[in-house]
Amino acid sequence: MQERLEFSTDRENQRRKRQFRQRLIVAFVFTASLFLFLIGRMAYLQWFNYERYHGLAEGNRISIEVLPPTRGKIYDRNHVLIADNQPVFAIKMIREDMDDIDLFEEDLKSILSDYPTERLDKFFDKFRKGRRAKTYTLPYTLNEQEAARFAVISHKHPGVTLSSRLKRTYPFKDIGVHAIGYVGRINQKELQKLDEKRYRGTEIIGKSGIEKYYENILHGYPGVQQVETNVRGSVLRKLETTPAISGQDIHLTLDITLQEFAEKLMGERRGSIVAIDPQSGEILAYVSTPTFDPNLFVDGIDAKTYRQLLNDPNRPFINRAINGQYPPGSTIKPFVALGAIENDYITPTKKVYDPGYFEYKGHRYRDWKRWGHGLVDMHKAIAQSCDTYFYELSLDMGIDAIHDAMAPFGFGERSGVDIPGESKGILPSQEWKRAVKGKPWYRGETIISSIGQGYHLSTPLQLARATAILANRGKQITPHLLQKMQDEFDAPMQIEIKKIENWEKVIQGMVAVMHGKTGTARRYGADLPFTMAGKTGTAQVFSLNEADYDAAKLDKSLHDHSLFVGFAPVERPRIAVAVIAENSGSGSKTAAPIAVNVIKRYLRPDLPLTPIPAEAGYDR
Repeated sequence: MQERLEFSTDRENQRRKRQFRQRLIVAFVFTASLFLFLIGRMAYLQWFNYERYHGLAEGNRISIEVLPPTRGKIYDRNHVLIADNQPVFAIKMIREDMDDIDLFEEDLKSILSDYPTERLDKFFDKFRKGRRAKTYTLPYTLNEQEAARFAVISHKHPGVTLSSRLKRTYPFKDIGVHAIGYVGRINQKELQKLDEKRYRGTEIIGKSGIEKYYENILHGYPGVQQVETNVRGSVLRKLETTPAISGQDIHLTLDITLQEFAEKLMGERRGSIVAIDPQSGEILAYVSTPTFDPNLFVDGIDAKTYRQLLNDPNRPFINRAINGQYPPGSTIKPFVALGAIENDYITPTKKVYDPGYFEYKGHRYRDWKRWGHGLVDMHKAIAQSCDTYFYELSLDMGIDAIHDAMAPFGFGERSGVDIPGESKGILPSQEWKRAVKGKPWYRGETIISSIGQGYHLSTPLQLARATAILANRGKQITPHLLQKMQDEFDAPMQIEIKKIENWEKVIQGMVAVMHGKTGTARRYGADLPFTMAGKTGTAQVFSLNEADYDAAKLDKSLHDHSLFVGFAPVERPRIAVAVIAENSGSGSKTAAPIAVNVIKRYLRPDLPLTPIPAEAGYDR
């Protein structure tokens, strides 16, 4: 019995040992399998999926910086730099990284002597209330001297860095501003229309003039740069870089020396001067006065200065060359005369008697010369600017014939100049009045239209272009500011010429204005070493009889506008000019000598200046 019990116990022990060994083996196999699986998984991740997971890990410490493109520079026709990019510096701050904001503000006030204290205080009030981790940029650009002073104290101010960028600058300041234009900060309305990718990292855009018209050429394309940063966002090293593509540099047709000279001739007067090469349409000078400094707008103009400019009664923001619409006065007489003789309404030799007025249906239309010009033909009528001759001629032609004669010279239409916002002016006709005024045309309106009054309005650029087309004998050039190769332009249309002698006779009438014994601008053309053609004009601002016109008793704003158009040399024209001086009296007194000086400076800079007399008198 005892032996059986012992035998049973031994068998139980052996069975338990076998179970233990089996479990141990299973556990070992499981543990070994798990270990081998983990080793295999690690190897798989390390060797086969390395690129993927390395990239994910790098994403935590790699950031992308946008590299804004450098804006293209602008040069004049002689390669003089007129719109540049200069290095400037900006202060950037992260509040959570700074030790003492108050101390930094005090240090800045001692460094930035030109920055208004109240504006700095306002910025720091906003900065203290802003997000702690956000980077703020002081809205002020430091020059090199200020940047050097900042470098001396920068060690005291962690969380503050100095960054550099290129700032648009205009070295000639206000000279040529209405042609060149300016850049300014991108506003919300502009932002909605822009290509977001192309303008990443860009804060400025062309606002007017060439800067706006050729924005697509000047702007360029941004680049990108990968940088490694620490947990605070500080750059540790630069990785991959795709450089930005700079905007294209452009050359203008402007002669900045002539431009500056012309603007000085205008002095304090309001008005415009446009000078064009009659053969190519290249604009040599483009003046609109008064002016303003475009540098004020690059980083954002302050509200006070902007209001002063906006509320200036002389309205410096108006681009008078393309938006100033003036009665052209007697400057259109050569174009009316040419249309009349080309279409057989009159012959150049037919004479009209001028007693000092023209009477129609009981109303007397006065000539500027109270006692009249006597017997005048077309040549004398242009040279002496005889109103009565054109009064009578206008009734023979009618307003529609006058319209058709002047339209080919660009009156009443945009010239196509490469500056945005050009006005059309008004070239009246029966159809125009019915469409715009809803009324019929009256013959009395035709009479005053023949001397550039009434509904007729022209811009200085239109007058310059028309004069250039007359000078080149009918080639309808397009005025432009961007200098291009000639073959890049479409060939200009040619006005149909019935008799070239008719054109020459009109031009000789304009030559007599300058060089004839009785020409209205003879005092300015007598000593010229080249032959010049011109036409004076006076545009009435306030309707008043000649006998009652006394400039000394009238408010300056009611004085007549002074106009002049001309070109030279007559044999092979190189320059055509239009001048409008607002409220400056007759064209022969102010606009004519200004134009003569512009032409002399361009053709013969060695010649002395022609004096510009003070406003006086009432003639054409």
